[in-house]
Amino acid sequence: MLKNKTAFITGCNRGIGKEICIKFLKNNANLICAVRKYEKNFEDYLLTKKNNKSQNISFVEFDLSNSNEIEKSIRDNDINKKQIDILVNNAGIATGSIFEMTKIDDIKNIFEINFFSQLKLIQLLLRPLKKSESASIVNIGSISGLLSERGTLAYGSSKAAFMFASKILANELSSYNIRVNSIAPNIIDTDMANQMSSESKEKLLKSSYQKRIGSPEEVADLVFFLASDKSKYINGVNIKIDGGFSA
Repeated sequence: MLKNKTAFITGCNRGIGKEICIKFLKNNANLICAVRKYEKNFEDYLLTKKNNKSQNISFVEFDLSNSNEIEKSIRDNDINKKQIDILVNNAGIATGSIFEMTKIDDIKNIFEINFFSQLKLIQLLLRPLKKSESASIVNIGSISGLLSERGTLAYGSSKAAFMFASKILANELSSYNIRVNSIAPNIIDTDMANQMSSESKEKLLKSSYQKRIGSPEEVADLVFFLASDKSKYINGVNIKIDGGFSA
């Protein structure tokens, strides 16, 4: 379904990002994998997931906390000369602490990685995205950006800002035939979920109708749908993937 399409995906080498890569490869996409540090073992793993020999997998390295590094990596790898059909902004960091105990510099750092750097990357990739006849940007938000849970001010606010920005981007970029949507996962079975306190995790699960942790594969399925032409009339929305939420 994604044959001859190229997807640029951040945070590829674990969790949700890894499953998105696998899903896209199974559907014949080419990948540009953005990682903080290249690992040969991960590339070898992805090569085993290719659906056909003609699929291309390449890597770019940058740290989302370093705007200059992002720009240099895009420039040095001649990304602007390529055509990108799909951009998945998956990478990010999570943290939690009560506001009274949180340094403002720590909040700024979370926003730099989860919000400002994501917008910077979208700007840098607009030229290759405009080359596509039907480009799709999928931004990974969080259910935390929709709730007012204690201890989530920095992370939740950064994700709320990113999900809101996605709606504005959908409006502004529609003239280039670029769709922009975001998703808001609940607790997903990843390393990030393991950083949550058991109390916070239990509270979120109790508020979910299905009362279970989601899987990275389930998130990848939704990202794939939004990236494909199956969703070509869906634009500017934020979709919760949370097992049903009663809070």
